[in-house]
Amino acid sequence: MTIYIAVTRLFVRPLRHSIRHIFLFAGLVFITACTTSGKLNSIPSVNYNSRVSIIVIHHTSANYQESVDILTKASSRPVSSHYLVPDPSDSSYTRKKLEVQELVPETERAWHAGRSYWAGKSGLNDQSIGIEVVNQTYCKQPSSPENKAPRLCFYPDFAEPQMVLLVNLLKDILERHPDIKPINIIGHSDIAPGRKIDPGPRFPWERLHKLGIGAWFDDATVVKYWEQFSVTPLPLVNIQKALGVYGYKIEPTGVLDEQTRNVLRAFQLHFRPSQVTSQPTLETTAILFALIEKYRPRKLDELLTVD
Repeated sequence: MTIYIAVTRLFVRPLRHSIRHIFLFAGLVFITACTTSGKLNSIPSVNYNSRVSIIVIHHTSANYQESVDILTKASSRPVSSHYLVPDPSDSSYTRKKLEVQELVPETERAWHAGRSYWAGKSGLNDQSIGIEVVNQTYCKQPSSPENKAPRLCFYPDFAEPQMVLLVNLLKDILERHPDIKPINIIGHSDIAPGRKIDPGPRFPWERLHKLGIGAWFDDATVVKYWEQFSVTPLPLVNIQKALGVYGYKIEPTGVLDEQTRNVLRAFQLHFRPSQVTSQPTLETTAILFALIEKYRPRKLDELLTVD
């Protein structure tokens, strides 16, 4: 009997121990199955918006195939964009049909903006969609070090089929992200005035506005401010403040310094491409304040006040 009891204990204790482990294991399996099944309760909230608030338009300065390589392959200075719009006259584009190429999903962060600023926001890759348009712009530097002339740049026209593709793409994006404001559809030069000139003076911003895309001024309002400022010119510091209110990164120094010339050039490339002087001309100032009245009206009285 003693031996029997001892043997029973030997077998019963391990059995109880094993049963306890079996139940624990089964419980863990059940919990794991519950947490990985993907069946989550959904209570939709109305308190959210899209991460995308800005569209930035670029030109490539390279042909289609070179642009694809630059925007999709690994390099020491990696760049990308969400979309690439080809040029029908580009021999490196060999597809039969002209089509927009998606390079990065809109839900992901493309590396297209670099050091950038617009309307109080920096590092715009996090909140923007980048569109590269194939346009083989090029610039020449003076060959002699003694020649201090600015570089000479050539800007080809944007092809009509290319513009049709771009307009359709922009309309599709705005349907998906309806909170993007017209004032936030901008060029690379707008967000990086000292570094970039794209999409250049031939880009048809006014045409896009007439199709319901992006910002533009009203002629009658420009005439109003043109007449007003021709009689009573605004101080430069007010113009600098107005450029900052519209969205550009600029310090109101009251001096026509390099940062101010860069921002004026960017503004003129966008809104006065026939007069890219980097100077605060009467026409430029009138256009700027017409835009302020239309898109940033709350700041208008303050900007018109002369100390």
